[in-house]
Amino acid sequence: MHKQNLISLLFSLLFCLTTSLSYANENSLVTVHPSFQTTTISGFTRARRSMPIASEISGKVTHIYADIGQPIPENGIFSCLDDTFIKLDIASTQNSIAQHGIDLKFLGKQVSRHQKLVKTNSAALSLLDDLTRQKGNAYRAIQNEKIRKQKQQETKNRHCIKVPKNWKITQRNIEPGQWITAGVTIAQASDYSQLLIPITLTAEELTALQNQDKLSVYLPEYQQEIPVNIERVSPEFDQQSHKILVDLLIKDTSKYQRGGIRTELSLNVSDKLNNFLIPKGALDARFEEVWLTRKNGERIRVMLQGYADKNTAKISSAEIKTGDQFKRKNP
Repeated sequence: MHKQNLISLLFSLLFCLTTSLSYANENSLVTVHPSFQTTTISGFTRARRSMPIASEISGKVTHIYADIGQPIPENGIFSCLDDTFIKLDIASTQNSIAQHGIDLKFLGKQVSRHQKLVKTNSAALSLLDDLTRQKGNAYRAIQNEKIRKQKQQETKNRHCIKVPKNWKITQRNIEPGQWITAGVTIAQASDYSQLLIPITLTAEELTALQNQDKLSVYLPEYQQEIPVNIERVSPEFDQQSHKILVDLLIKDTSKYQRGGIRTELSLNVSDKLNNFLIPKGALDARFEEVWLTRKNGERIRVMLQGYADKNTAKISSAEIKTGDQFKRKNP
């Protein structure tokens, strides 16, 4: 019995020793991680949407309801032209409709009377046919005048130049009393309810941007960080820089409704110069040379580029890659 207890004790000690050695070996290894460099991309805000304003008709300006920097009123009207003549045209058309209505009513009575006379052979059938034709022409004349009145009303409506409400006027080229020509740009309006930040990025920077969970930009003028979204990525590239065109969107512009605000976007881009991060406990520095030791005992010479923090070294070497494991110097 005593012998069996001794054997069991020996097996227990051997198991604990093996486990401790395995745990120690695992903790004595460190893993190489990629090195990143922070790149700052500068940009400037602009309105999400802008458009030139032009009139569909020619005329004299009578009213202007928004100046530069002011929003378009709730009714969406920016300016109105003199509509005196179109009002007279509408009145004339309405008078013609009334006149043709009187003719239609008279001819209707005449047709009814002649239908009775034709039945008693007291009137010629050709006369009834002519009256019926005149009645039809009077009806069609009324319809034509109504269509003309609709066109004139549409023209009158276009004497007031409309722009989406709450957009802001950024340029104005007209004054009250001025004659303007149809199709000529008279002002410029922009929507500052949301702002865009146009930037150009390399393929690596775009990948870093798309991989970030939460995007934000820093506004140096206001010393504030605000959230942004990727609005669109153009399939084209900038002809000068050969970079990708990207627009970032600022949704909340309650405090910043103007263009030209400087923004800074910080991106962590992978280092292309074979630079890596590793716990400094794995470094073996001897005679101004720095070495790493693989699990199999192979020694790799590396260049020490500096320290990311007090526990992490930045190294470079063409012989290692991300995920490689090395022994700690003092595990």
